[in-house]
Amino acid sequence: MNNTKYFLISIVFSVLFISCSNKEENEIIPSNVMTTSGHNFSPSLITCELGDTIFFELGSTHNLVEVSESDYNNNNSQLINNGYSLDYGESGFLVMNEVKTYYFVCTPHLPQMKSRIIVE
Repeated sequence: MNNTKYFLISIVFSVLFISCSNKEENEIIPSNVMTTSGHNFSPSLITCELGDTIFFELGSTHNLVEVSESDYNNNNSQLINNGYSLDYGESGFLVMNEVKTYYFVCTPHLPQMKSRIIVE
């Protein structure tokens, strides 16, 4: 009877150990991913290197428009020539092919919802 008791206890502890060692809690999120949270981009600033790829994942009420530094500072959402943009709820990626600061806004949530990507 004692052997059965110890066997059952060892099974219970084994199951608890396995269920508590779930790797999802410690999942690493890449630093080159920008998402939306409330009325904010998250993160609102990314610093990366030339050639890095940034992945954007937008919520259904958010868009992404690349603007000039002046428009960024003045809360305007005019897409720059050949600028990058995503429509509401879309996901996409952008390869950082120029050393500069990229400026982005969410049109309906200005002046709060802005982001920058600094390419070094």
